[in-house]
Amino acid sequence: MADLKDSRAQSRLEKAARETGGNAGLHYEVEAKAVREKIARLRALRMAKESADKSAAVSEDAKRTKSVTKRSVKSTAESAPPASPVDQPKGGLRH
Repeated sequence: MADLKDSRAQSRLEKAARETGGNAGLHYEVEAKAVREKIARLRALRMAKESADKSAAVSEDAKRTKSVTKRSVKSTAESAPPASPVDQPKGGLRH
């Protein structure tokens, strides 16, 4: 079914080109060239953005690795929860 529609559209374009002396086809060619140029420009922008994001992620991972190794370990007494429910602040787990 799609082939039939495509062939009909193609034959209409060819007929219009013959009737106008080829000027109608020129319009489609110019439009197609503009679309191809736009796609190429957008593809280049996307690729540049992806490479910039990738390099930013790599440098962020490197920073994260360095900060983890430099961090000192806190004592367990500071991070341990209170010993009994009486020592806990009111309101339960909400902060």
